[in-house]
Amino acid sequence: MTGKADILHQKVNAQGQGWTTLTVDHFHNLNNVSVKIPEHEISTITGFSGAGKTSLILDNLLPAIQAKKAGDGLPKTVSSLTTSITNTVAIDAKPIGRNARSTLATYTNIMDGLRELFAAQPAAKKAALTPSDFSYNNKSGACPTCQGLGVITEDVQFLPDIVETCPTCDGGRYNEKIQTIFWRGHSIVDILNLSVKEALPLFQDEEKIEQELKLLDEIGLHYLHLGQATPSLSGGEAQRLKLVSHLHKSQKNSLFVFDEPTIGLHPLDVQTLLGVLNRLKEKGATIVIITHDLDMMTNADWLIDLGPRGGDQGGRVMAMGQPKELAEQSDSLTTQYLHEHFEKFHLFSESSSKLDNERL
Repeated sequence: MTGKADILHQKVNAQGQGWTTLTVDHFHNLNNVSVKIPEHEISTITGFSGAGKTSLILDNLLPAIQAKKAGDGLPKTVSSLTTSITNTVAIDAKPIGRNARSTLATYTNIMDGLRELFAAQPAAKKAALTPSDFSYNNKSGACPTCQGLGVITEDVQFLPDIVETCPTCDGGRYNEKIQTIFWRGHSIVDILNLSVKEALPLFQDEEKIEQELKLLDEIGLHYLHLGQATPSLSGGEAQRLKLVSHLHKSQKNSLFVFDEPTIGLHPLDVQTLLGVLNRLKEKGATIVIITHDLDMMTNADWLIDLGPRGGDQGGRVMAMGQPKELAEQSDSLTTQYLHEHFEKFHLFSESSSKLDNERL
């Protein structure tokens, strides 16, 4: 161990050029605030808590873009908006799914592929089984004891519920008949017990399923099991999983907004998240991140800092521009911290050319 780390993530070139500009006349502590955001790039919105970050982005920018798309007038708080963005996606760290019926396989398109695959097997056809029978949410496929949940919950009065593995299916969710159908020596229960990494070589000839598995692998979720309940995922895992469906297609006219996406994440997980964000950027997305994370600021293309403090001491644009240039100027408290961060990792002397060249 050297005690050093490379916090710079490999960036990708933006698809096209353009700016989204916004002026907020009056909203909470924002008074006549104008900002510009580069389209098809990654921008961070920074500043003290209460400086106006959420007010600017979630309460004004998103509603203004949505109103413009609907053909309505701008919100009363917004005096001007210029943008080519038509779609908005807000990504948070809230749990996915309401209960254990939602799994990694069902949240993606993997489960649909598995059901079709198993229903096409000779033994399944002989038993007159259809793709719907291979769903643990259907009575025809579910374990009769746990109804496809894989667990039994006992209500104990005045105490927390007791949750136990189903004694009939041993947590497999399916009834005995469904578990007798095999594909390449695996039952559907066996498949759901595999991790993404373990499943990849097995499905290299099944294009649709393989594509989903590769995306999960690329966004750093290779260790999750296909049958893992999505409510059990961490906030960071949930955020990345929510992005999977967006990585299939062009996002040239889309704005993705993240609110404090790095809270609770290890620095290595932050680097993984940056990789996912750059995948979105490759698809042409415009990305705005509300954050206090210095690594995230360092790797962004653009930074807008609000302040100087919070509440009635905030609401002003203290700095706006490329992170490296703002760190060199250090005109606000945030950029002073950013300057120290750049110096700590020797980014001014050793990597300045790398940062500059990324934007050429």
